[in-house]
Amino acid sequence: MSPSAFNQLVDLVKSSLVTAVTGGTFLRSAGGTTINVASSAGGASAEAAGAVCPYFEVTDASDEAGLKVQVAQNLIAGRWPDGMGLDFPPFILEISGNSYIYAKITYNTTTLEILPESTAITILQSGNIEPNTADSVYILLATVVTDGDPLAITEINNVCTQPVPSPCNLAWTE
Repeated sequence: MSPSAFNQLVDLVKSSLVTAVTGGTFLRSAGGTTINVASSAGGASAEAAGAVCPYFEVTDASDEAGLKVQVAQNLIAGRWPDGMGLDFPPFILEISGNSYIYAKITYNTTTLEILPESTAITILQSGNIEPNTADSVYILLATVVTDGDPLAITEINNVCTQPVPSPCNLAWTE
């Protein structure tokens, strides 16, 4: 490939990059780009418009003991995440402020298969954007926004797609 053809290819890729979203949220991570667009007028969330989130819907479960979210139970790669399953109690996560809700998938780095332990697929919350590592992939399920005094959950943005783990998203190093 000639240098000018390569430069044209680079320019084409750069022109296709998403840099902002009007009427929604935009998150770029090592695992890819997530775009959430509000489906109703006035920027209200899809949940407020009555949309159904079929996979791992995160809802406010706060009570007098503190801020909490409930994560709907579902399968990832044909397996239940740790703490989820048929006839299990609701899956509740405590949060302390703005949070990212993730599915974390841990791999055997030799075979590139998901580890067999029950803890190899977990649902967790973090106050930070979690980068993929050499053995784990973080798949964003939702973002939780808090505000006020006392602190309360003011917005939940669900991704609403089935998490599809891939060892290709591991943070490969040379």
